[in-house]
Amino acid sequence: MPKKKTDNKTIKLYDLPKGAKIYEELSDGSTYFIFDHIDGMYSFNKTEKGGIIHIKAFAELIEHEDGYKLVE
Repeated sequence: MPKKKTDNKTIKLYDLPKGAKIYEELSDGSTYFIFDHIDGMYSFNKTEKGGIIHIKAFAELIEHEDGYKLVE
């Protein structure tokens, strides 16, 4: 899948500070998750409703509102 073109500078997930908010529509109905830490090649994150989500550590993000959003 081609990357979404954007004028914003991208940042890697592994460069985010602990507690960063990442906006995404999630299967548990959450609209964001909170980055906690890198665990090998993936990250450990908690959704706003308490679920756990693992995203690849090298995922690209752009700034969005008061946090970030994954580049699709």
